[in-house]
Amino acid sequence: MKKILLLLAIFMYSLSIFAQVNVKASLDTATILIGEQTNIRLQVTQDKAARILFPLSTPTVVEGIEVLSQTPPDTIKLDDDLIQVSVALLVTSFDSALYYIPPFKFVEGVDTIYTNANSLKVLSLPVDTVKQEIFDIRDVYAPPINWWRVLGITLLVLLVLAAAVWVYFYFKRKKLEKTEAIEEKRKLNPHEYALQELDRIRNEKLWQHGRVKEFYTDLTEVLRQYIEHRYQIPAMEMTSDEVMEHIELLPQADREANRILSKVLRLADLVKFAKWIPENRENDSAIIDAYEFVGHTKEEEKIEEIQSEELSERETKL
Repeated sequence: MKKILLLLAIFMYSLSIFAQVNVKASLDTATILIGEQTNIRLQVTQDKAARILFPLSTPTVVEGIEVLSQTPPDTIKLDDDLIQVSVALLVTSFDSALYYIPPFKFVEGVDTIYTNANSLKVLSLPVDTVKQEIFDIRDVYAPPINWWRVLGITLLVLLVLAAAVWVYFYFKRKKLEKTEAIEEKRKLNPHEYALQELDRIRNEKLWQHGRVKEFYTDLTEVLRQYIEHRYQIPAMEMTSDEVMEHIELLPQADREANRILSKVLRLADLVKFAKWIPENRENDSAIIDAYEFVGHTKEEEKIEEIQSEELSERETKL
């Protein structure tokens, strides 16, 4: 008897909840043209404690009506016990017909609730065959030529080609000039090239403009290059002490020339590595000593010393 009463109570409670559930389906418009869109709105009024399952989303409502999108559920509180849940289905159709939209099925527990049915009329576009003559499909034809566009593209291509040709010949000329300069240097004797570079350094007047370190760097580089080509010693890769050791061991070593070279290299090392600031007379003396070292050691027909007039002339210019 108690079991019967319990089942009866559960049944009565379910009826009370079910009685408060109301489902509805409506269309924003019942008539559309082919390709137009409208909304099917599903609405449920229910007890807030109820759990109502909406119909599953499908690509079509019925054959011929496509579902484009579905909004998430929108819940509105009606009073303390009731809420209203709404969902909108955006639909369209591409076939003209009168479509019957059957009721939508909602599930609440073991119970099923159905909405009302609807109908959607899809109309084709009206064609006025009296005022509007119907023609056959046109043949494919080529679009008209835009001569201004063709001219612009042609000029752009010509400019790009001209720029490419200019760049090619510019770098080719630079490469040729560099090659010629190297060949010209190769034609010079080591002392001739060294004297040319010393003239350049003297004319640049680097130390007179405060660029003392750069002056001594260029000066020692010229002397090291001269020693490499004159004596076949890798002076560019040696320290000043190593350069002096190799030169002093040469059979043709000149004591006075070695003293002059040592003086220049050591002063240059002080400037470059110890940040020594030499006096003006020391800077003048350094380049004169470089000229004198090259003059003492140059390889030519047996000449024992530099013409005193040539050295005096260079000292006057300085």
